[in-house]
Amino acid sequence: MLLLLDDILAGQAPNAGRFCGHCYHPLAPERDVCAHCGRSSAQTGTAEAVPRAVIEMHRRRRGREGLVVRTIAWGGLTVGVVAALVPIAFGNITWWSVTAFFALLAFFYLLSANLANSVGDALGYRWGQSLVRREWARFEQERCARDPD
Repeated sequence: MLLLLDDILAGQAPNAGRFCGHCYHPLAPERDVCAHCGRSSAQTGTAEAVPRAVIEMHRRRRGREGLVVRTIAWGGLTVGVVAALVPIAFGNITWWSVTAFFALLAFFYLLSANLANSVGDALGYRWGQSLVRREWARFEQERCARDPD
């Protein structure tokens, strides 16, 4: 489902088809029970498109995930540049200080990239999921208020 929402946001897939009326997971024509939430189409009906609110919820989730990853990556690079400039700032510019500058810069680049891809992904995912849980609960309340059956 997430890949489909990514494709819809990127304009690479149409927002059309047969979706579960509760969770908007794609439903094959021969299926009457959603593989994701377990509800039958007789109980919740089907939808021909994913609601714009659900797509926007996904877009905001992806934005939060990316924000955390980019913050960790750029923060690590900033620390790396500062640490790499220390030998040059407090010493004479010699071959070893220039070598140390590039070595420290490369080290912090690799460190920040690895931290962003491991820690940043995990933290961003959790933060994004908390956003989706809150917005999904609000979405369901509004949906139940509009459609009490």
